[in-house]
Amino acid sequence: MEERERQPYQRRLTWLSVVVILLFLILGFNLWWLQIAKASYYSNLAAGNVMKTVTTSAVRGEIVDSNNIVLAQSVPSFALTLDWTDLQKVNTNWKDVVANLAEYIKPYWPYPNQSVELITEDLLVMIRNQQWKSYKTVVILEDIPKELQAIIAEHSNELPGVSIEPIAERVYPQKTLLGQILGYVREISESEIEQFNEQAESNDDEYRYTQGDLVGKMGVEKSYDTWLRGSHGVEIVSVDGNARPIDKETLQEAQAGCTLQLTIDSKMQRVVENELDRVIKDIQKTHPDAQAGAAVVIDVNTGKILAMASRPFMDPNDLIGTISEETAQKYFSSEDAASFNRALTGTYPPGSTFKMITGMAALEAGVITPDDTFMDTMSSLGSPDVQSAGVAEWGGNNFGRVNLYSGLAHSSNIYFQIVGRRVYEKNPELIKKIANEFGLGVTSGVDLPYEAEGNVPSPAWKESYYKPYYDKKREEKLQEIGDKYAQLLASAKDQDEKNTLQHDKEDEIAQAEQEYKNNINEYVNWRLYDSFNSSIGQGANHYSILQMANYVATIVNGGKHYKPYVVDKILDPVTGKVVQQNQPEVLNEVSVSQQNIETIKKAMSEVTSGEGTAACLFRDIPEFTGGGKTGTAQIGSKGTSKEEAYNGMFVAFAPYDNPQIAFAGVVEYGGHGSETSGYVAKAAFKYHFGWK
Repeated sequence: MEERERQPYQRRLTWLSVVVILLFLILGFNLWWLQIAKASYYSNLAAGNVMKTVTTSAVRGEIVDSNNIVLAQSVPSFALTLDWTDLQKVNTNWKDVVANLAEYIKPYWPYPNQSVELITEDLLVMIRNQQWKSYKTVVILEDIPKELQAIIAEHSNELPGVSIEPIAERVYPQKTLLGQILGYVREISESEIEQFNEQAESNDDEYRYTQGDLVGKMGVEKSYDTWLRGSHGVEIVSVDGNARPIDKETLQEAQAGCTLQLTIDSKMQRVVENELDRVIKDIQKTHPDAQAGAAVVIDVNTGKILAMASRPFMDPNDLIGTISEETAQKYFSSEDAASFNRALTGTYPPGSTFKMITGMAALEAGVITPDDTFMDTMSSLGSPDVQSAGVAEWGGNNFGRVNLYSGLAHSSNIYFQIVGRRVYEKNPELIKKIANEFGLGVTSGVDLPYEAEGNVPSPAWKESYYKPYYDKKREEKLQEIGDKYAQLLASAKDQDEKNTLQHDKEDEIAQAEQEYKNNINEYVNWRLYDSFNSSIGQGANHYSILQMANYVATIVNGGKHYKPYVVDKILDPVTGKVVQQNQPEVLNEVSVSQQNIETIKKAMSEVTSGEGTAACLFRDIPEFTGGGKTGTAQIGSKGTSKEEAYNGMFVAFAPYDNPQIAFAGVVEYGGHGSETSGYVAKAAFKYHFGWK
């Protein structure tokens, strides 16, 4: 065959050889991959082992104030850990290792009275609860001292699987500053895992909580947990036929959580907290029961919360890791529990700080004009019977003839009882309607958990609240009478006895019906004393300090009721770019006319000037323009032990033209608002506006 004829066959043979060689190379690589590279993997499978996917926790995101001052962060800390995988590789009795560990850590165990045997049992429970379920390293103790680190290192040979590892520990560097706002984190509980994962699934959130995860328990740590938590890492753990881990490999690193930037200026917050603390300590000299208080400063044109303080103060650092019974008592069980956010969750009778609502309702109802005057005496309320339902002028004062402006300036109880009664008689639900529009007695949707709703009393509310109780009581009484006489009638000897019993039964029913009627009249129907008390912010009025601040903000911004919020921006932890930014949101605009709002605003300015109840407060600050309202809110009812106990309430805004900020505060058992929480407002205003 000629050379030219053989060339096509040679080319084909060459290509065929290349294909055969490639096939052998691929086959050879696969054999190497299966028999050498993955030999241990398939060896495990052959031995009945399985591969488990295990999640690892991410570093939780930072929380910073409006000026980027760090308020919460995760920092490296040393923890004593036990790795079940490493422990199983050592040919020894692992329970002996745990017992040895218990002996070494006893001086550092949070419960000093526990024996080594009980500590050993606790450690075994920790291992069973976590290691065999999630195959994660078990954290025995966090933030361990150098002395214990040295002991573990010295005895490392007899403690296989036990090591000192750096972990991310949640730290709040400003300590008590903003404690209740920030909240705290703790390891998720068994019950919470199922609950949280159900919520995540319902929200189409792919994240799944696992044992060992830290979750927010209150404050922004709780409400923004999904942003702060980050994303899990992933490890593959080889587990033998007895469900014991023997090897692990990292597949995906965890991703850190986002940074939260608050609306709060931590410097203003510190000013507010320090002044609240100073005022309470000072007022205790004359009011020893004054132990607690709260204050809020809010931007009237956006709803941004600039400061929110609650005393007793809370240090979130105290609630990290294992806490003592004493700490738990201090923060959760005592009468003045420090974890309780009095500005958000606490509610208080507003006292005279409510009188602006009564004034606006009276103007809207047309029952007064701002210049209508009344004599500031009890006789102005009406007859002696009517007077007996009313409240006397505070301090035994008589302010002469008062109108809306002087009535608010002097905080006249007589004036506002007169006009409040007129409103209730003309439109029984109007005061409640207007109060709700200004944010009182309704939740605002603030981005913090556990917001209190409060309550605005009205005839309809009183009936719906109390009538079911007396209806049930009546039904039970009638049932009791029916059962009683059913037995007696059944055992009656003759008709005469039956007639007597039937007559007695009807008498008892009549008595029960009369008692029911009396109860309805006294406790369910709206009475004159309800109108008087409610008009001056007493009775069943109670609101949060946040609601009070936002109510004042709504007055002075012209009637726009904003949704308050504490988180301004959510930032990428690596680039610092804004991921999400909260925007001002108007919940509603009030129905009160601009003219009537302006009238009330002017009346509030009379309170802080001239002869107003808070005139002395700002007299040494010539730059101050604005207004306010004092309140001395009675805590208990007449005839009770707290009849003469009063909370010191104060609300204010500044400046008068184009207002910027509003304030509300309370000092429990503090007496007059101008002498207590008023000073906190003054300190906040001085800081914000740079006044000396």
